Amino acid sequence: MTDLLHQAAASIDSTGFITAGRQFIQSRFGIPGLIAAAILLLSVIAILTMKIVKISFDILRYVVVPSVAITFVATYFLPYSFTYILPVTVAFFSIVLIVKS
Repeated sequence: MTDLLHQAAASIDSTGFITAGRQFIQSRFGIPGLIAAAILLLSVIAILTMKIVKISFDILRYVVVPSVAITFVATYFLPYSFTYILPVTVAFFSIVLIVKS
């Protein structure tokens, strides 16, 4: 199964796909269309990158830090270990993050 997936992934020619797309846009819309497509592609990549960065910081700020802090405090008051309480607090703060968004 993995050999089949590896062969399928190796057979994809991304440079041919990009070249064919570039030639199609240039033949239909000329150089201004090619410039517009490049600006659009870069804008989409920038937006996706910014969304990923924002989600990463939100997860760090609203899930990781509070759950570790609450777990650390809870180990003093409850007879459970840190590794037993941490999944519960992570699940709780993950739900808080989903509701907040």
